[in-house]
Amino acid sequence: MALFLAGTVACGPVIQLMDVDVKLPAEHSLPFDSGNIGIFNALYDTAGVAGRGWNDSLLINKVAEGFRDRLAEELSLDREDIPIYNHFCGQTAGGTLDDKAYIYSLSDQTGARSLVLIDSLRHGDFERVTTGATLTTDGYKLVYISNTWQMVFRFFDMDQDRFTARFAFSDTLVWNVYARDRDSLLIDTKVRSSLSEAASFMGAAVAKLTRAQWETQERVLFSFKGGKWYKALDHAYVFEWEEAQALWLALTKEAKNGRKVAYAAYNLAVASEMLGRMDLAKEWLELSAKYMDIPEVSHYAQMLEERKQQQRVMVLQMED
Repeated sequence: MALFLAGTVACGPVIQLMDVDVKLPAEHSLPFDSGNIGIFNALYDTAGVAGRGWNDSLLINKVAEGFRDRLAEELSLDREDIPIYNHFCGQTAGGTLDDKAYIYSLSDQTGARSLVLIDSLRHGDFERVTTGATLTTDGYKLVYISNTWQMVFRFFDMDQDRFTARFAFSDTLVWNVYARDRDSLLIDTKVRSSLSEAASFMGAAVAKLTRAQWETQERVLFSFKGGKWYKALDHAYVFEWEEAQALWLALTKEAKNGRKVAYAAYNLAVASEMLGRMDLAKEWLELSAKYMDIPEVSHYAQMLEERKQQQRVMVLQMED
């Protein structure tokens, strides 16, 4: 966490904007912690749309490596602890990947208990858009090149004897290139040469979806002139929320007008959230609203509801 910008409003409180780190639940929570993880790239004997083969072996391996590297980092494992395998699925895309007997055979052959199955990797044609405006005397223009990717991830847990998740992942890559019209071939060559790096990036992005993540969010605190207001902020600067909370609580009792009570109560809501007491934070916001209509209250109340729901999801994920 870090405390940043301070601003003032005439005849009003000083506004402090805080960056706080908030833990968010995984988009796809998966039981990887038991170890014995294996990543499996599905390859096929047939051709796909417009003659492009399903699952280019180089690119799908780069996706797997990106996934493996990020997952190993999240689980504090060495990269070598998560092996990557290629396997051939005949002539039908995904035809064997939902067959438990086939999944068991992959586990028997490799010893993997948590199986990550990557399938149906495809990318579309390169779409080029030129801004039209010449940016330099040498004739350079800004060119946008986009390329859409699709792939499917399946996750099978042998201990639970079931697929714990299946989902399609798609993304559009965009390159910003300064080039001249006659550089068309050079542009395509450079863009295509960066595809393997892009594949690794997307694999890492999918691995990130399987783990809880920290996100930086913004919170607002208010302060007025006075020793206790200043001291409470000093405690907030170093994340001593209990000490700041005690001072803001005293200010709600000492304030001679409802306006300052409202702002102190708002600060108490923030402190309560930082201490993990969401219900108490909601109560302080309700008290603040009784004394004054602070614009930030409604927005913060909605944010607290989202945080409560996220906490419930994380509890369920830990139980799973």
